[in-house]
Amino acid sequence: MRRESPRDAKRDHVMKLIFSEPGFATVVARHLDVTHQNVSAWNRVPPHHVMKLSPLIKMTPEEIRPDIFGPKKRR
Repeated sequence: MRRESPRDAKRDHVMKLIFSEPGFATVVARHLDVTHQNVSAWNRVPPHHVMKLSPLIKMTPEEIRPDIFGPKKRR
């Protein structure tokens, strides 16, 4: 079993999911037309990739980035 690195500890639940499956980060990179190294550098999915990534990982934009796509908060 692989130990969690300090880098993994900073990643959100979506990025941990992406890296939990061997080779899936490469699939994500190809789907988004970016490099694997680019995906590896993320702690969370950048906002401009959420809509395209959503169908691939079968999660809603709200689940991927609730801080941006979640319900509007009252002020």
